Amino acid sequence: MTLAAHITLAQTFADQGKYAEAETEARAAVKLSEKMLGPQHSLTMEARTALGQALLQETRYTDAEGEFRAVLKIQEKVLGLENPDTLRTCFDLAICLRSESNLQEASTFAQRAADGARKVLGPDHPDTKKYEQLRQDLLAKEG
Repeated sequence: MTLAAHITLAQTFADQGKYAEAETEARAAVKLSEKMLGPQHSLTMEARTALGQALLQETRYTDAEGEFRAVLKIQEKVLGLENPDTLRTCFDLAICLRSESNLQEASTFAQRAADGARKVLGPDHPDTKKYEQLRQDLLAKEG
């Protein structure tokens, strides 16, 4: 099976709520991508993001957080702080941290995603609105 097929299958399984299967395919994609393309390639980061999302859905928050942090570190270096993919990973990490009840750090990453998206994508972009909604929700919880 090709790398793209593993990633697509992982995302499809996740969309269907089959998170264990999504994790299996994402892990296969990560292994193949790291071997063929290296850890900093965009497909490797996409596969690791899919893995983090599958782990998040399986409520394996610590594992998901580790994946998101690792991807974010690479994206910041390779893509830059305000790249839309980097901002999406900030959002994913904020969701994960919220699930772990780490509201302060979640708020920091949600703020970063919202501010960056507003600047790069514009205030009316759907991602900007989604990131801003999470930021507002977290602010309300922090009270």
